[in-house]
Amino acid sequence: MRLIPRNYHNQRLDSPVLPCPADRTGGDAMERAGRSASSRATGIVSAEERRRLRNRLAELGLTRHQLIELLAGELRQRGFRPRAAWRYANELTQTAVADRYNEITGSANAAMKASRISEYEAWPFAKDGAGVRPTIRALKTLATIYGTTWDQLVDIADLEQMPLTERLEFQEAVARRGTDDVPVRTGGDLPAEVPNFTGRNSSKAQLRQRVEDHLYGDGPAVHVIDGLTGIGKTALARYAVAAFGRRFPDGTLWVDLHGYTAGREPRDPGDVLEQLLLEVGVPREIIEADPGGRAVRWRSAMSGQRMMIVFDNVLDSAQVKPLLPQAPGCFVIITSRSKLTGLAEAAPLRLEVMEWAEAEELLVKLGNLGSAYDRASVRQILRTSGRLPLAIKLIGGQIAHHGADMLADVAAEFATLTADIKNTHAGRSAGSSAAEDILDRFAAEDESLRAAFEMSYQRLASSAHQRAVRLLGWFPGPEVTAETMATIAAVPLNEGKLLVRRLFEAGFLDPAPSGPTGPRYRMHDLTRLCARLHAEREDSPREHAAVLERLIAHGLTIAWRASRLDVFDPAGSEHLSDPSDEANRARAWLTAEGDMLFSCVQAAPPGADVSELARLLAAHLSGSGQWSRAHRLYERAYEIADILDDRRGQAWALLGRGRIDRLVGNHAQARSTFRAAEAIAVELGYLRCHADVLCELGQTARITGDHAGARTHFTDALAIARQLGHRPSECDALDGLAHVERAASDYQTARECSERALEIANEMGDPVRVAAVQWGYAEVIRRMGDHRLAGRHYSDALGIARSLNHRKLEGDALRGLGHIERLVGDLDTARGYFDDALDIARHIHDRYGEGWTLWGLGNIARKTGEYERAREMFQQAHDIAEAINDPLGQVDALRGLGHVQRHFGDYEAARRYYTDSMAVAERIGDPHGLADGLRGLAHVAARTSTDGSAEELLARALEQYERIGVTLAEQVRAEMLRDN
Repeated sequence: MRLIPRNYHNQRLDSPVLPCPADRTGGDAMERAGRSASSRATGIVSAEERRRLRNRLAELGLTRHQLIELLAGELRQRGFRPRAAWRYANELTQTAVADRYNEITGSANAAMKASRISEYEAWPFAKDGAGVRPTIRALKTLATIYGTTWDQLVDIADLEQMPLTERLEFQEAVARRGTDDVPVRTGGDLPAEVPNFTGRNSSKAQLRQRVEDHLYGDGPAVHVIDGLTGIGKTALARYAVAAFGRRFPDGTLWVDLHGYTAGREPRDPGDVLEQLLLEVGVPREIIEADPGGRAVRWRSAMSGQRMMIVFDNVLDSAQVKPLLPQAPGCFVIITSRSKLTGLAEAAPLRLEVMEWAEAEELLVKLGNLGSAYDRASVRQILRTSGRLPLAIKLIGGQIAHHGADMLADVAAEFATLTADIKNTHAGRSAGSSAAEDILDRFAAEDESLRAAFEMSYQRLASSAHQRAVRLLGWFPGPEVTAETMATIAAVPLNEGKLLVRRLFEAGFLDPAPSGPTGPRYRMHDLTRLCARLHAEREDSPREHAAVLERLIAHGLTIAWRASRLDVFDPAGSEHLSDPSDEANRARAWLTAEGDMLFSCVQAAPPGADVSELARLLAAHLSGSGQWSRAHRLYERAYEIADILDDRRGQAWALLGRGRIDRLVGNHAQARSTFRAAEAIAVELGYLRCHADVLCELGQTARITGDHAGARTHFTDALAIARQLGHRPSECDALDGLAHVERAASDYQTARECSERALEIANEMGDPVRVAAVQWGYAEVIRRMGDHRLAGRHYSDALGIARSLNHRKLEGDALRGLGHIERLVGDLDTARGYFDDALDIARHIHDRYGEGWTLWGLGNIARKTGEYERAREMFQQAHDIAEAINDPLGQVDALRGLGHVQRHFGDYEAARRYYTDSMAVAERIGDPHGLADGLRGLAHVAARTSTDGSAEELLARALEQYERIGVTLAEQVRAEMLRDN
């Protein structure tokens, strides 16, 4: 028996809206601030009066909930705002509410305060116009405390301030609660509402908009919710019925077509039509026997009707197409694992995996985890489950029953099993299946993820499609294309395109961003595990090896098309013998398929092709700055070459690995690796390899300040290259000598070596070498004062680097252009170049490039008067130079710190920095750095002494500048004349 109407609490919404009176039961002084003069004039319901009201209602024999609901309504009638009325009805103080709020939300720092509860109750009528609007989330928490629904805590004043989306949600909440309306028919197989339907706010909003559009005649009538097995399609459709069903006065129909129900065949459309006709009141005796006649009668019966109809669990377009009512007043929702591309008039609504926050909230809720749960373990479980709602539900239920201790155990087990799958090599005999062990975790009584997937697999149209799924179970890459599908299935490309399209339409593949070879698709991790399990059960281990062999052979073909790897050059990439458009497309393919090829190389049995692909791919990745992966590929190439007793392969792999160590600043390890490669080359009499190893040893010696040793290595390499007539090695040796002579401040010799190297690189038509040598040449002539010509070569190198996606060369060229603009006085442009160079260096972990770019930015900051920033930049540059053993970088960074200290008047500190810089310069044979240090000391002496030491120091600096032939000599002469 209902004692009062459900809308009793809102009968006085048009009365003056009054804030709450003082809380005399709890003494919360904040509450008095919100009370208006009008509330005092109309009288206050005192604590004593509230007790009398409560006693009178208790005499009626009401339950506590009924009593509270009636008392809240009575207080509303007497002028209380709804949130205050419900709090008083529950006999709670604002402090008690705040404490309970923090318990529910798990707020460790007690974020909710009594003052905020007061603001919520007064909103939007605070005296000073301040206050905080309670969000729907806050209202729902308060409703939990008060034992009501959140819409009961809202009045007209609140609604006028609400955003449109929240007002729509309020309408839906009222509609769900409004049981006084005429009951709406809900025929068919309508399931119960999902008790923990979490998140999906974007999809809910889309559905809401589509319903609104349809009701106003602006949107389609048929909508297909598609997505993976267990993604939550049925739950979203059930939400739509609960939220919007009452907008359709002729009722709701829900039919499960059993497209993927275990143990049942998909329902026949003719049988479903008979059920539908009976449910809308068509007498059985006039229903036609043939499906066509039933479809006509169904459309006729639905003409003019306004219904929401859900066809759940649809197999394909053919099953559901005859069931569509084709009535403009009916809103039809279809759920299916398939894409249903045969329904041209339907609007798709793709349901993706849950967002991380939503998935975490669902697992915490279902697992009954406390507020201090192990977040790392939760994240591991979510990674393994792929944030699939069904998987989360199944594992969450187990955790809820077994206790929170199970959380860490399951997470650790998933981590181990996932690693086991990644480390599985082709050809391993079948035994325990990590895929099966993971999938078995996602099961509860008669429901399991495996069973759900099994139906999708069995419903595939042909054995060829099933085989394609199993092959994808072995596929090592994150994304698949028609080309890779054709490769692993050993079929023509057109057939590969068809297979990919069919698996996409069947729900096994999801779209991914397109690449250079066209559309790309990805398979969900759990779908892949199920596919792998079928592959393990139905195919031999040999099939796994065959898949990898086909992919490696295909990758090797394209890698050779992209570039013939003759030598390892100083630029950090492969020797490009073919800069054509076809080669560029091949390089783009290697970039797009890098993850897949990397996994192939790691998983494939040892073989010469695998080792060769590892080296080629490593060289390609090195160019784009993926040095960590390149290093691992060279390690794999060496491992395979060792197994095959391929000594030449070992030498090349060692050489490549050493180059990566050098590029990341690990010079000691690089030198050791190069020595090992050199020993093999000498043992085999392999002069080509020996020349290249000597070039790498020269680069390592140069960077670490051993100019004499570097000069010897490059000279020996040059002699071997000329003996062999091998132009690439000759180019590299000359370019290396240019770098050594530049570091030693012999700029004229450096220029001659660079010009000869550039001539050879241009003759070979090798763009990477051309760009690398141009950059080295620009570094020389910049120091000689020819800024215009240096800028042109930096720009040319930058253009080539960008056209080849060569990230290290791009960063080097940008840094060079920054120096040019700095020297000519365009500091803003210079800073832009340096900032871009720094981003690249940090992205690819180029510590050498990062240090020198920071030094350039320090000089910009010093020129613009930002000396604290300059100090920071120089210090960072020095720290990097020290960490990677770059003495030349130390020389310049120490001198920069000296300039900063001199500006601040700390001449003693400045003198120490200049002296330390000169000591390093003298140790490595850097006369330019020595001269710069002397010049800095002269400026300190000019400010701290009058004994003529400044002039003496400047004279010594001038002597050094004149000897090495740089334009700074003129500046020093001018300084000496000015001082005199």
